[in-house]
Amino acid sequence: AKKAKEMAASALGPLMSLFCAIQSSGARGLPRTVARTPGTGAIRMMAMAKVFEREAVDVEFVGSFVDWEAMPNTRLPEVAFFGRSNVGKSSALNCLVGRTSAKIARVSKTPGCTTALNLYRIGKACTVCDLPGYGFAKRGQEQKEEWGRAISDYVAERDQLRVLVVFMDPRHGPKENDANFFEWLRGFKVKDCGLVTVATKCDTMKPSNIEGNLRELQEAYGLLDLPIPFSSVKGTGKTQLWRAIQEQAAVHMD
Repeated sequence: AKKAKEMAASALGPLMSLFCAIQSSGARGLPRTVARTPGTGAIRMMAMAKVFEREAVDVEFVGSFVDWEAMPNTRLPEVAFFGRSNVGKSSALNCLVGRTSAKIARVSKTPGCTTALNLYRIGKACTVCDLPGYGFAKRGQEQKEEWGRAISDYVAERDQLRVLVVFMDPRHGPKENDANFFEWLRGFKVKDCGLVTVATKCDTMKPSNIEGNLRELQEAYGLLDLPIPFSSVKGTGKTQLWRAIQEQAAVHMD
């Protein structure tokens, strides 16, 4: 187990510098979920329509952590936000919790501002961990490797992690670092976690181009489902994203 953990960390180090050294696993069709029969807790959560979105009004910043071992056990299902630097993860979180003016997550036009595991509690529904963005070349190699180890350890060891949400910018087509991230995710073989993919900044695109761009990402990354079209500015996709997160948390709850 220790050797596997070290191998995963060494793979994610290059990921933080555009994934130059990650090799393709050859797998196709990245699954939305790990096949699993819902237990009684999952069925109960499925029956609570839109509970995650309702609980989002009661959001609390728990803290910033350099490694997963320092993070508290909240006994809630955890949702991890992944994505390239400046893809809009923090803006999406602010939108999801209704903080468009008094923002709870820091938003910057400068890529690479999220430098720790930032944890938020969403009422009594779940926690959200906003992870450092990948692919920002101006950070030092040592720091990129530290981020890589921290993220790899977090994904491997965080017991309450239930949903992986990957944010992508669909405006300029598939990106190599996004493709390599999905290949790393396949090779990492995350267990008991669901996958949700999101296309950000859709308000800046022509409506007639959105579906075509999403299908291009789906095919390029081997996804089973189209990414959810999302806009932090207009709130497009907010309810759909919360519903997808809740469904995946329910399936992987027990």
